[in-house]
Amino acid sequence: MKTVDVTFKKIEITDFYSQLDQVKVRILFNDGKDKALEKQVTIKEPATLVSAWLAEIRTKLKEQHKTSSLDDSPLANAVVLRFAQEADVLEERMTRFLAQAREKIHSGKLAKLSYWDLDKKIKGFTTTL
Repeated sequence: MKTVDVTFKKIEITDFYSQLDQVKVRILFNDGKDKALEKQVTIKEPATLVSAWLAEIRTKLKEQHKTSSLDDSPLANAVVLRFAQEADVLEERMTRFLAQAREKIHSGKLAKLSYWDLDKKIKGFTTTL
């Protein structure tokens, strides 16, 4: 059995596409090496997006750290991911971040901000985890 410690560092919005009503989100994490997950999404259901992203990160990390062993033990090829942060708190923070980003986009459109101003307001929005 192999144990991998995973630390989530931050989540940020790197790009905003106003015509598509989408943002490019980058999640930075560390499992011994710094890694990132980038997704271009429309923020409709933040909780569903976050749970899907965390599931994707789990599966990718387990595949990367999987070792093939000739041991007969059923736990020989098992990979255990330990998050440095509490998983529920992490998921809540990421969901809150996406909800705030969605609200910024919505309020910017209601205020009829120009494309340039709205782009400046959204791009670079980040939070540390």
